[in-house]
Amino acid sequence: MEGHRRKRFHQLLLGLLVGLAGHVLNPWPASAAVNVAKTLTGEDALQHLQETNTICGAVASTKYVESAKDKPTYLNFDHPYPNQTCAVVIPGSARPKFKDPPETTFMGKNICVTGFITAPHGKPQVTVTDPSQITIQEPVAVPKPADADSAK
Repeated sequence: MEGHRRKRFHQLLLGLLVGLAGHVLNPWPASAAVNVAKTLTGEDALQHLQETNTICGAVASTKYVESAKDKPTYLNFDHPYPNQTCAVVIPGSARPKFKDPPETTFMGKNICVTGFITAPHGKPQVTVTDPSQITIQEPVAVPKPADADSAK
């Protein structure tokens, strides 16, 4: 009987230690509101409000509103404002962190932005406070077909 109790004690202790290690390595509960998908499109973003995700798209228009109180810069995905699918908002306080003006750096580029998705005006947006939240996607190199004349 003593051997059975000791074995059961060790099983429970091992389970407790494994569970504790899991919480130390991953302290967030599985039901936390941070659901990171691989990437979203601007159109997908509306279905992921109040989540932290990465959204990728083409910057179709930009605007630095120097006359506004917060001096924001807007990067509009897929279609020019007001038909954008998603907007990246860079507050004026974050502009000095960028090497070059964001409205020129990102215009016409395919970018991905990672951040918390909101929709204060009915369109999804991500506020960026650090340049590391934005990455420019390099164009995919498509191999050129072999020239028929060079094969002769």
